Amino acid sequence: MSETLKQNQDLGGLLNQASRGDEVAFGQIYDLYFEKIYRFVFYRVNHKEAAEDLTSEIFIRVWGKLSGIKDIATFNGWIFQIARNLVIDYYRSRKEHVDLTVLENVLLYEENFLERADFQIQHKELLESIKKLSPDQQVVIKLKFLDGLDNGEIAKILNKSEGAIRVIQHRATMELKNLLPQNQ
Repeated sequence: MSETLKQNQDLGGLLNQASRGDEVAFGQIYDLYFEKIYRFVFYRVNHKEAAEDLTSEIFIRVWGKLSGIKDIATFNGWIFQIARNLVIDYYRSRKEHVDLTVLENVLLYEENFLERADFQIQHKELLESIKKLSPDQQVVIKLKFLDGLDNGEIAKILNKSEGAIRVIQHRATMELKNLLPQNQ
């Protein structure tokens, strides 16, 4: 049995149990998704306390609506859609126009300072290059490579076809190749 199939079966069992009110099963789902969701939110709000509050709210909403999940294949996209909507609500409620492309360097606890410094320079160059992409390209690159979502999940979140996501991703990666320094 493949590892992915086993993980999906495990998640399916946890979702089934949690949807019937099993708090322990929901705690395991929380453990599986907390870091991904927190990172997704943090990259968009760039504020630790706001990211923590929003992540808590996301899991409260997931718990309240979990019984509505009929297919485990949709869960990943569904939870990220809730996160995306709450981030949008967060900015609407603050009535501020904030550039969502601002990403903070979250490198912590690197052992070798020289490697860390070099990686930070490369990381900064990459983030600066991403800012030069179109808004759709920026979102797709972030969801794909920073948040680790697959094209189907990204398509669901952005209400686009998987083919459109592949085209956007391809164009974005080609553009990044042109924007990044060639010596890397």
